[in-house]
Amino acid sequence: MAHNRYFIVNSNDPNLDEIIGVCIGCSKSQRYNIAGTQLVVKLPDGDHENHPPLQQYMEYDHEQILPALNNIKWTQTI
Repeated sequence: MAHNRYFIVNSNDPNLDEIIGVCIGCSKSQRYNIAGTQLVVKLPDGDHENHPPLQQYMEYDHEQILPALNNIKWTQTI
């Protein structure tokens, strides 16, 4: 079972570099919404630290993030 913490953040957040710095991957490897205005970031497994730049964003666990991304803002319809 995954214990990662996920956040959907604004791609124009002035603290984005700091946010990416504490997350898994780099800015280019994150999943962005179709419009490119938001991205999903994932903290490393076991990271329970309170990162100030993420305080304004809703926290999701693995089970919660999947339905949050299953909509037309995040997936293209064929």
